[in-house]
Amino acid sequence: MTLENIKVLVVDDDEVSRIGCERILELSKYEVDLAEDGMEGLEKIRNNNYDLVVTDLMMPRMDGMQFLEEIRKIDEKIVPIVITGYATIENAVDAVKKGAYDYLAKPFTPDEFRAKIERALEKRRLLLEAEKLRAEHIIEKTRTNTIINCMSEGVIATNKEGQILLINPAALKMLRLKDGDVFGKNVLGLLSNPDLEKKIANALSKVTSCEILEKFEVNLGNGRVLQPNITPVIDENGALIGTVTVLIDVSEEKKIDQMKTDFLSLVAHELKAPLGAIEGYLNLILEGVITGNPEKEKDYITKSRDRANELLAMVNDLLDLTRAEKKVTAKVMSALDISSVLRGTCEFYKNEAKAKDINFACDIPDQLPAIRGNEEDMGRVFDNLVSNAIKYTPEHKSVHVQVTVEKNKINVIVKDTGIGMSEEDKHKIFDEFYRAKNAVSQRISGTGLGLSIAKRIIEDHNGYIEIDSDLVNGSTFTVVLPVIEENIK
Repeated sequence: MTLENIKVLVVDDDEVSRIGCERILELSKYEVDLAEDGMEGLEKIRNNNYDLVVTDLMMPRMDGMQFLEEIRKIDEKIVPIVITGYATIENAVDAVKKGAYDYLAKPFTPDEFRAKIERALEKRRLLLEAEKLRAEHIIEKTRTNTIINCMSEGVIATNKEGQILLINPAALKMLRLKDGDVFGKNVLGLLSNPDLEKKIANALSKVTSCEILEKFEVNLGNGRVLQPNITPVIDENGALIGTVTVLIDVSEEKKIDQMKTDFLSLVAHELKAPLGAIEGYLNLILEGVITGNPEKEKDYITKSRDRANELLAMVNDLLDLTRAEKKVTAKVMSALDISSVLRGTCEFYKNEAKAKDINFACDIPDQLPAIRGNEEDMGRVFDNLVSNAIKYTPEHKSVHVQVTVEKNKINVIVKDTGIGMSEEDKHKIFDEFYRAKNAVSQRISGTGLGLSIAKRIIEDHNGYIEIDSDLVNGSTFTVVLPVIEENIK
């Protein structure tokens, strides 16, 4: 606020007083408006922004005391000064109670009047500055709350008694709490995790700096793991006044670490055995142990090739997993008739089924409604399902590939009469590196990646895969894919 934009309203039924005040104020370059009584003054206040109001007490229609009350209702930041020819202590006290900043008895000198005006303007400056600071504080508080509430990490703040002062939505979700149930309550017994509660409570008794006091992990079950970082809050005197706990969900990192462990175990077991077998067969050939026995030599070479193919399939599964994880390239999706893809898959695995004397039947229409898909990815899905069906089906049993069409979807059904799987296995069979217990016990090779990759591809095509299996009748996998609507080209 500068001198040039200061506005003052003078309200007095005495014309001589009004004009006198106006001239004194104009000499100080203030903008001045005049009103003959309180009613006119209120009308001007409603239509203008004034810094100061100079008012008489004794006026017609509305006296000065009532006028002061009405000013406060309109704008509490306007600073009123009372001038009156009927100055008494009682009037002065009443005027201050009604909101007047200062009181001046008539007659008064210009210097006395200017001194009152300058003090009132300083009061006005302080009021405006306080309002500005409050507004900035509200904006900053809103900004801070927005940031905290939008954080993916959970945040919990407590006072020195351990009562919760702040908890953001992420923390409520992680700990499965309701907003209204926690504020003002002590953390002990509230956060559904005794370890976390005790760590926060203990931090209030430890003390001394703003360094992180505790950094540990909390297992919430169902694969959910949190890493809380508890930091003390210190005031300017070095006293501990509370704690701030940041909860970081490290479930995915733990899952990845477990996957790495599983992968190393897989490499040690699944890769070592085929490589050892290949090395053994080749050494027998190179050392001349089967020299002069062409059939035996061919058998060893064939077995080495088969083991090498197992390794190649394993490497391809790992490469497919990497592509799915990183999504290096965007797959081109186009209108696709999967009948040709399925027939190609069946033709490829026909000899493998014949070698095991498996009754292999494929019931595929010549033409199917188009789906939006990627031919290479669809081929990978059907290769996996058909090869698994043959792999896990004993000799002299059957594998059947069938396609049914409904109004808006295609069902690809791969049914075998193989070893099947338990209820527990069915719930985990699409997890990466997971293999059914009976497959492991029967030493059937595999990485545990094929079905996981197939499920991801199917979901990328807006479809889904279902499984029906038991240890007696074998397994049936059903891939459901949406058909392109006729108006989509």
